[in-house]
Parts: sequence; C-alpha cells; structure tokens
Amino acid sequence: MDLTDLPDQEIYLPNDFTDPHIFLDSATKFISGFDRLINMHITNFMTHNQWTYIPKEWREALLPNENDDYDWISRLVDLASANMSVDIWPDSLKEYINITEKLSLPRESLPGYDTQCTIDKLIRLGMTEKKIHEVGPMSTVIQHVAHRRQVESVMDLGAGQGYLSRTLAYQHNLNVLAVDGSEVQTCGAKWFDKHLLKSRRPNANLNHVTDMVTPANVSTILAKWSKKQDKEENVVVVEEDEKWLVCGLHACGDLSSLMLRLFIQSDTIVSLVNVGCCYHFLTEEPYESAGFPLSKYLKVQQQYRMGSTAHMLACQTPCRWSDKREETLSSFEHHFYRALLQYIMVEKGLAQVNSPPVIGRLNKKKDFLSFPIYVRAALKRLKVPENSITDKEAEAYYAEAKANQVDKQIAILWTVRILLGPILESIILTDRWLYLKEQLADLPESNTKGVWMWPLFDPITSPRNMVIVASK
Repeated sequence: MDLTDLPDQEIYLPNDFTDPHIFLDSATKFISGFDRLINMHITNFMTHNQWTYIPKEWREALLPNENDDYDWISRLVDLASANMSVDIWPDSLKEYINITEKLSLPRESLPGYDTQCTIDKLIRLGMTEKKIHEVGPMSTVIQHVAHRRQVESVMDLGAGQGYLSRTLAYQHNLNVLAVDGSEVQTCGAKWFDKHLLKSRRPNANLNHVTDMVTPANVSTILAKWSKKQDKEENVVVVEEDEKWLVCGLHACGDLSSLMLRLFIQSDTIVSLVNVGCCYHFLTEEPYESAGFPLSKYLKVQQQYRMGSTAHMLACQTPCRWSDKREETLSSFEHHFYRALLQYIMVEKGLAQVNSPPVIGRLNKKKDFLSFPIYVRAALKRLKVPENSITDKEAEAYYAEAKANQVDKQIAILWTVRILLGPILESIILTDRWLYLKEQLADLPESNTKGVWMWPLFDPITSPRNMVIVASK
C-alpha cells in the first residue's frame, strides 16, 4: 500500500526555485512593492488620479496616440499573456512582466495526471462541459487515493448540487456523505438523485445532509454516517473504526482551509483531496480560525498579511484573455462606466471621494447598452433621483472622457495590475501546501504520508486548477 504513482514531485514550483520558503520570500517581497496598485479600487480611477500609479514610461508606451495604427487591445492581450514580442516596450516593463511570470506557479496540467473518466450520461445530468471537465479527473484522483489508502467512505464538503458526490458514489462505488451548508443546494442534489433512481440505477450509498462541519463536531458527524451497504447481504453494516477521505471541488472562502484543518485534527480522516476556488471571502487575523495564512512560516515567522482586495485580485486569470477577448472588452467597458459614474457623482455632490457607493450587480446586457442607460440603472439601484444626472449630462461626460482616452487608461492600468494576480494566488496555494507539510512533520514516517500539489485541469477551461492531495 503506497502512493508512489502520484506525481514524482510533491510541489511544482517555478523553474528558478526548489525551496518553497525561498519562493514565498521572493514572491511576498516583490508583491510588497506594489501595495498601492494591489489595493486600489478601479471605481476611484478618476477621483484618485490612479493613472499615475504606473511609471510614466509605461503609460507612454502603452497608451496609443493618433499616429498609432496598431490594435491596442491586442497589445494588452499580449501584455496579459506575458508576450515579450513588443519591441517598443521599455525594459522596465519587460522586466516587470518577466518577474510576474517567474513568480507564478506553473498551471499547465501534468501529462498523465489529468485523466478523464467517462462519466455515465445519467450521472452527467445538470453538468456543464466545464463541470464535466473538472469532475472527471477530480473523481479519478479521489478514487485512486481512496483505493491506495483502503478507504471506502468519502465526505464531500461543500457538495453543492452533488455532481462530484454522485460520480464518486455511482461511478466509483464509494460510500459518500455529501455535506453542504445550504438547504437549497442539498434539495437540488436530492432532486438529481431522484432522476437517477427513476432510471433504475443501482442504489449507491450516497447521503446528502445540510450541516456546518467544524473540527469540534466532525467526529460526531462522521460516526453517525459510518455505515455502508453490504451489497452481497443487502444489509447496512456499521463501521465503528471507519476511515474517511475528505474532499472538495472548488470550495469557496475559508472552506478549503477548514478541510485542511479537519484532515490534520481528525484521527478519522486519513486523506484529503481539495481544489480551492475564489478567495474573496478568505478571512485573516485576528480570527483564530482564519483562512489565511495557515503555515507557521507565513503566519508566525513572516507575519505576512494580504488583505481582502488582494484576495479578490488573486482570482484574476490573465492567461485566459486571448481566449475570452469579448469578455475582456466587456469587462474594460464596465470598469470605465463605473469609474466615470463615480467621478460625475463626486462632481455633483452625490458621493464622497473616499466612500464610493456600492451599486451591486446590474444586468450586463440590458443596463450596459449605453452610458446614459447605465447611469439611470445605477441611480435607481442607489435610490438616487434619476434626474440627478440627465442623459444629456451623461453623454457630455462620456464624450469628454473618451476624447481623453480614459477608457484606454483604465484598461491599461487594469492589465498591468492583473499580472500580480497569479503571484498572489501562488502565495495562498503554497501557504496551504506548506501548512500541511508542517503539520505532518511530527507524525511517524510511513509510505503513505505526504502532501502533493499540482495543476489538474486545463487552466483555460478551469482557472482554479490546483489540486492538493494529502495522506497521513
């Protein structure tokens, strides 16, 4: 019984690094030089003169003038993709691009470790192509680790609609406890299960529950569900010493960090397979159970903190821009509209410079047909009289801003800033891997103990593609 056929390296660092501590030192030191750029809000672009946040020579090289005949948006896509082919860029900008690439974890999936299982058509019910792409290799890795550790029971934490849970139960014949904190999600998962049963699928040992799992109650919850169906005898067998694997596919916020803690603190859980998701809701100190940082190295020795704005930036994926050109252009326009509206509202005394109002989500198609339409929709959302900014005024401000290339300035600044996102995510991921290594270091040596992290999915299809596997 061993795990030797997992990737031959426990962690795949950028080419210039072999030690995760040195990598974290280099990444955090580089990032610290761009605090103002990282912690800015694009809403304040015009009111805070954020165009000056990047060096003058970068601004002059990237902002097109009337004599330029190139496609400036393609130039930005080149920049986001770390394409170094643009000769007119100053050396300092090229160096910035080069360093951001060198300080980001490699994200291309490893040959042989992105294995897709062919998910049965009935089990795929409700899955998008993206979800199929993720559930296939994820369920295969879980099944592999469970088999190697002789584990038959899996807790899928943050199970949502149960796509991964059903695949593990029906496709891989594992006993699955699917846990989610939302009753709506649990009910949705049960609805899909009913369709499988109507199709006379074999009755898998799959249970959906709504619960909030913590290190304090996890043993009680797992003990309650430590039972499986003996298919030969057709009876339920209680497993008093059942060992569990905890898993999660795209667990948001602190949920991934919680899984790591459950694995470390619970004697019942012997394996972990986790792919994290957005970091928007990661908590930091002073909370005892904060989601970041986790490792003693970053938390205690380096006393490193990132901040909520940086967490949001860590989710950005510039490598997708070339494949998502229309979405990229739309995003630039939305930033421009929001920043221009804030400028107008401050000019007219409808908002304060340092406290921009929160508009929330507007309808991307209906409310962005033109800037005056956007202004009306935003003012309505803010419960501000719509005639506070007339269509004529909105058009005039818009024309002036376009003439001054404010829209292009915003796109350029956003592109330069977004290159820092993969470094921030790399810091979060390496911290999680290091936390597990630190915690397992005091346990007796065995041929099943280890922590692995590698890119599992195609990064264009699924940008949050790093899987962490741990075994005691």
